[in-house]
Amino acid sequence: MSSLKSYLAEKYMSGPKADAILAKTAPLKKKKRKAATLAPGPMLPNLRDDDGGWGAEEKEEDDDVVEAVVASDRGFKKRRTEPTGESSGWATIREGVKQDSPPPDEDEKPVVVDEPKAFVGGLMTASQLQKTMGKKDVIPTVTAEEIAQAQETVYRDASGKKIDTKAARAEAARLKREREEKEAQKMEWGKGLVQREEKEKQRLDIEKQRGKKFARHADDAELNEEMKAKELWNDPAAAFLTKSKVKGPRKPEYNGPPPPPNRFGIKPGYRWDGVDRGNGFEKKLFQSKNERKRKGLESYQWGAEDM
Repeated sequence: MSSLKSYLAEKYMSGPKADAILAKTAPLKKKKRKAATLAPGPMLPNLRDDDGGWGAEEKEEDDDVVEAVVASDRGFKKRRTEPTGESSGWATIREGVKQDSPPPDEDEKPVVVDEPKAFVGGLMTASQLQKTMGKKDVIPTVTAEEIAQAQETVYRDASGKKIDTKAARAEAARLKREREEKEAQKMEWGKGLVQREEKEKQRLDIEKQRGKKFARHADDAELNEEMKAKELWNDPAAAFLTKSKVKGPRKPEYNGPPPPPNRFGIKPGYRWDGVDRGNGFEKKLFQSKNERKRKGLESYQWGAEDM
């Protein structure tokens, strides 16, 4: 597992985490020490020959084991070194000839403006005062129409389009006039023929009365004819003086043989063929009324017979 981590850290990872993994999984290196040279003489009897070889052999010590250290900066970059000398490193190949720039044109030269001094008071000439105060603003002349137009309220619709108030008022007046005309026509259509004739007759009468005198006497023939034409319910001469007047179209009436009576006095229609298709109730009703009257008359006569 540790070998896999070290492989991945070495091949595919970078940064402090990869460095830490490589530091943990790096192989241990042993330090080799050179064996001290044996001194001649009395030291020889103390030597032990473990493997039967000749001379002293180098031994590796496990105590002096040091872990391998991996540098944090694993990249190798070429660094630029600054020159230590005072010279910039540039070499002059050929000295050029310095040319002076041409003088600027007249319109490109800077202009010096005399700023007016602040007004501090005291005696001043007219020119100094004019320079100090500056030119007065000329008030433009505006007509009354332009002022009224500027002060007029601007109306806009929901989309922000400007509304012409005059055209809107004219359109509203036209719609109102059309609506009134339609209502007048509707009222005229709602009236009957007789009402129209009466209204027209009244108008003509008013036009006629306009040219007449205010006082009217008993010998006025037109007034007498108008009074005779009126029908009164208590007029005794109405039966032989009034003329039969036929006004407008009339519905046709039944002119055949007399129909059987009914309690309401309703006449049959003009298309009736004379056949009574009722259940006989009206006939029995009139018979019972007539029999009651007859019995009453007989009882009265019988009671007054001896008188």
